[in-house]
Amino acid sequence: MKPQKLRLKNFGPFIDETIDFSLLTEAPLFLISGKTGAGKTTIFDGMTYALFGETSGRLRSGKEMRSLFATPAEETSVTFSFEHQKLTYEVTRKPEQMLAKLKGDGNRKQSAKVSLTIFNESGKEVRQLTKRGEVDELIKELLHLDAKQFSQIVLLPQGEFRNFLISSSSEKEVVLRNLFGTQIFQQFNEILKEKAKKQQKTLDYLEQELLLLQKRFVSLEERDFSDLSFEEVMQCWTKEQQVLAEKIQLVQQQLKKEQVVQGKLEKEYYQIQSVQKQRAEKQTLLEKMGNLLEMQDEITEKKQWIRYYEFGQRLLDPVSHNKEYENERKLLLEDELKQKELLDELQEELTQWKEKVEERQNLQKAIERLNDDYQEKKTLLPRVKEYTEQGKSLRLIDEELAVATQQLKDFQQQQGVLNIRQQEITQLLATQEELAKQQLAFANLQQQKREWESAQQVTQKLDQQKTKSQKQLAQLSSEATEIQEKRKKHQVKIAQLKSQWAKQQIARLQLLLLPGEPCPVCGSVEHPLENTSHEVPEQQAVQQLEKELADAEAYAESLNQRHGQNEAYVAKLEQQLAKEEKELADSLIKVTTCEQVLSESLQDFPLAEDASNITVTSEQISDLFSKIEQKIIQEEQTLAKAKIEQVALQVKLEKNRQAVEEQQKIQTDLLAKHQHSIGQMETLKKQLATVEIDTLEEVVQQLAQQIEEQSKQLAQEKAVGDKLNQSIELTKAQLSQVTEQLAKLAVKQMKTEAKIQDLLAEQEYFNSADEGVSFAQQQVEYEEYKTIVATYQEDQLITKAKLAQLESVDLSVEVPEDTHLAEQIAQGKQVIEEQQTALYKIQEQQENNQAIVTEFAALYQTSQKQLDELAQLQQLSQTINGENVKKISLERYVLQVYLQEVLQVANTHLQRLTKNRYQFELADSVGSYRGKTGLEINVYDDEAGMTRSAHTLSGGESFIAALSLALALAEVIQAQSGGITVEALFIDEGFGSLDEEALEMAMEALETIESEGRMIGIISHVRELKERVLQQIRIDAKGSGQSTVRYHLG
Repeated sequence: MKPQKLRLKNFGPFIDETIDFSLLTEAPLFLISGKTGAGKTTIFDGMTYALFGETSGRLRSGKEMRSLFATPAEETSVTFSFEHQKLTYEVTRKPEQMLAKLKGDGNRKQSAKVSLTIFNESGKEVRQLTKRGEVDELIKELLHLDAKQFSQIVLLPQGEFRNFLISSSSEKEVVLRNLFGTQIFQQFNEILKEKAKKQQKTLDYLEQELLLLQKRFVSLEERDFSDLSFEEVMQCWTKEQQVLAEKIQLVQQQLKKEQVVQGKLEKEYYQIQSVQKQRAEKQTLLEKMGNLLEMQDEITEKKQWIRYYEFGQRLLDPVSHNKEYENERKLLLEDELKQKELLDELQEELTQWKEKVEERQNLQKAIERLNDDYQEKKTLLPRVKEYTEQGKSLRLIDEELAVATQQLKDFQQQQGVLNIRQQEITQLLATQEELAKQQLAFANLQQQKREWESAQQVTQKLDQQKTKSQKQLAQLSSEATEIQEKRKKHQVKIAQLKSQWAKQQIARLQLLLLPGEPCPVCGSVEHPLENTSHEVPEQQAVQQLEKELADAEAYAESLNQRHGQNEAYVAKLEQQLAKEEKELADSLIKVTTCEQVLSESLQDFPLAEDASNITVTSEQISDLFSKIEQKIIQEEQTLAKAKIEQVALQVKLEKNRQAVEEQQKIQTDLLAKHQHSIGQMETLKKQLATVEIDTLEEVVQQLAQQIEEQSKQLAQEKAVGDKLNQSIELTKAQLSQVTEQLAKLAVKQMKTEAKIQDLLAEQEYFNSADEGVSFAQQQVEYEEYKTIVATYQEDQLITKAKLAQLESVDLSVEVPEDTHLAEQIAQGKQVIEEQQTALYKIQEQQENNQAIVTEFAALYQTSQKQLDELAQLQQLSQTINGENVKKISLERYVLQVYLQEVLQVANTHLQRLTKNRYQFELADSVGSYRGKTGLEINVYDDEAGMTRSAHTLSGGESFIAALSLALALAEVIQAQSGGITVEALFIDEGFGSLDEEALEMAMEALETIESEGRMIGIISHVRELKERVLQQIRIDAKGSGQSTVRYHLG
């Protein structure tokens, strides 16, 4: 994948900028420079967002990258095109953003959008995708990378791989875990730990439960089981349960014997009780039967009284009906008399109505005459109405004509006012050319002000840099003195250590020296003054001293390197300080010149009224410029308003002209209508000459009213005759009905009287029906006697039945006493209850203990299983976590394989860049702890013929090593993902900390990589790189927060 173009619209600090990478193909090494915060890294953010919809560091989302100075009408978008296998891919992304509505006021939220267009070699479009899922899927298939991996391959962040190179194994493990996705091993280890923790917690819980069960077990001897193992406890409990079972069996046998004896005593006792109860019951029944016989006469009388009462009840209905019939007969006779009287009155009224027939005929003729007059006048009413309507219409036309005339006059006056205002605006707009000249002059002033301010800023910055350099120089001088003192002290220490080491070696060699052989130190075969006072050193002490000597020499070497670097940096700072002092003097001259130019320009500017009274200072200049700018803005606003008003006036003038023409037309139409209405009214007035126009409608209404009143009167007279005839017929019918009802009622009375006489004949107690009805009124006495008789009969039947059942009971035979037997039963019952209580207690103890034994055995079995699983988990967790001899976890072992692969690839770059001097090696030594074991990186120095730590590399060497490692990591990750080759590399800073020699080595390394055809972009603001790298993309920051892109192609 080779980048071609990147267009950023309202993205970060860029309004609309295009970075054309195709301009950099001749010399692929280029520099992206600019001030801090200008937007250098935003270029890479734009590439990442276009491809993956997120920025490189994931610190800000796409919608957060929208420029703060973008207006609602301006859209944010990123377009990135790249080439792969002779096809060009162009992807455009737009984040979610608030934009102005297409119609009306206000804003609308626009959702995120994306499109991907593919072009062939001739530039013809072959395919386009607009759905986010399809675009993301195609880019994923093409690159086989996500946003994070793309950033790791294409962008080398500031100092990150230098830090990675010298970091500990634990720190490398975190980085490599994210790169190669080995989190699963760490997660698996955490799962094992958590599972072991839960397992241990469960085991502790089970043990606590077992101890609680031990306390709950009720022992026969109240024994303490805390000193026994769980297996021994279960054995003791089993024996005690057997003893309890035998004890229960013995108690059950004793209880059974007692229950047999108790049963015999109770049976004998209940037999005596039963006989005594039957004798007492029979005696009571005999006494009750005697009492019933004494009441027999009284009961007979009450039965006879009840029969009389019930006979009286039979008389109630016929007597009551007979009285109802008599009352109904009286009412019918009264009604018959009234109907006869009413019939006579109605016949008399009908005779009188027939005598007035001539009057009704005359009334009918008068109604007919009135109706003829009414019809004649009614036909003229529509013409009267039309005449009236024409009069109203004429009045309305007169009113509308007056209004139209007045409106025409108003519009004509308004036309004059608008013409005057248009002349005033035309005169005001004539000053626009003068305002443009003032704006141009003010722009020149602003440019002079910026140059003056820029010169001031440069002067301040140079002054600050000079002060900073002086402080650094003083600090370095102090540090050089301190390093020199440390070197002297350390050289003394090294001499002492070497002396001790020599003594140890001499003592060791003395022990190994054979008589007659030459000494390896002096060559003599004899030593007459041999020193025998020193002690023979132990092997461990010799090794420890050798280690201390090696560490001291390494530290001395590092001090020498620091001293050399310090001296070089001091010389460089002295040169830089001299250069800065010269630049500061030149800058002060430029500031003075700019002040004079700005002051003279202000004196000549017409809007700067107070320019002669001020001095050239930042505060006063800013205040004056603000006032001038405000005046220009006010004049611009005045002219803008005048232009808007002029357009509005032209619209109003045109509308007013159209309104005048329309009013004139309306006036003409109304005059024509007025003449037409007058003609129609004259015609109608001639047709209505025979009648009073104003009273005709009233006369018609009066005639209609008279006709209606007289018609009603005639109808009422006819209705009276009809009503009289109907009333007479109805009265006759009602009179006939009453006569018929009287006949039927007489028949019913005769039947009821006969029934009453038949009932009285059935008995001799009552002489008349009234006596029987009066006797039947004693309802309370009847209910009372009836209850007494029924109770007597029921008692009599029950007593006879019970006596029949007890007929075999002989009251003359004596029954023995049961007092002694009851005492024996009570004593036996108490003994049985005591034995049952004891049995239940033992059984409950056995059941509770057995439940505890069962639960204890189950818990113990579970705990043993949990214990085995815990041991396995702990062993597995320790192995995976690196608690072994080599102190390497499973994840770190896997990462070793990945890192070894990376180092093999990195060595190809490192050997080429260092001309086969250095190569990486993975340290195989075991560190003092796991954090320093497994992923430590050493460097083999071919010139020195030894392996040394990566910490000992100089600045330039570290940069080359880190660059090789970064390139290798990118290649390995890319190869594993299976994606296309990304032929671009961006290095973000990291050059500012390099001295001249290290920077030279870094540039040679980058130029070597450049020769392989890979595009390399350096993101930096280091001045030396601007001089060294010919092709540059410069990001210029404006004061408002905006940035622009320009090219320097050497």
